[in-house]
Amino acid sequence: MADDRIELFVGLIETIDAPRAADACRRLLSVDERVRADRFMFERHRRQYIFAHAMLRLALSQVAPNVAPSDWSFGAGRYGRPFVAAPATSTALHFSLSHADGCVACVVSRHEAVGVDVETVSRRVAPLSTANRFFAPEEVETLRSLPEPAAIERFFDYWTLKEAYLKARGFGLNLPLDAFAMQVSREAIEISFKPDIADDPQGWRFSLCSPSPSHRLAIADGSRADGGLPISRNAWPLQEAAE
Repeated sequence: MADDRIELFVGLIETIDAPRAADACRRLLSVDERVRADRFMFERHRRQYIFAHAMLRLALSQVAPNVAPSDWSFGAGRYGRPFVAAPATSTALHFSLSHADGCVACVVSRHEAVGVDVETVSRRVAPLSTANRFFAPEEVETLRSLPEPAAIERFFDYWTLKEAYLKARGFGLNLPLDAFAMQVSREAIEISFKPDIADDPQGWRFSLCSPSPSHRLAIADGSRADGGLPISRNAWPLQEAAE
């Protein structure tokens, strides 16, 4: 992987979900990950966890082919952000993992400040009710100005972008969602902060895409690279595990 690139791996579980694939992916997980998978009450949540964490391991090994997928081990930072604990690679690898109903995604980069979030777009959501509780005032006003179908779409733009930014910063939900605001237009995606937030809006680049008609995905890139890092979208790597 080139140093100035973000590798995006994304796929729909329905394209791979089969007993053989699930078993193959489960074998890639650590003992702790298998225990965590078994704690899920519902089978679909268990399988989603297995596919997501196997995907991460396969993605890291695609970027660092000298490491087998099952050999990666992970730790967690102060706010719970996961990181590669071992083995050591020539250049440190950083990642972000996200999954929603039926979709998993991860990004791998040699720059730490990278985050991804994928969400299931629900037409049943009440965008203004949720936005009034969590979003910045300017985001709420934008949603008020849009007709309902467009407001729902913009709501999920905001939600995924905010989550991707928080993941890239490694804060989890320790930074309130109304402490920063997203501005989305055809020309650009920008971020602004309350005065007490120590961050530079010019240092961030964002991307949005739809892996399927019912999913929205956002990537946050804080590498400070001029113009942002190019994003390389990779084929779903889980098929190899089932063969």
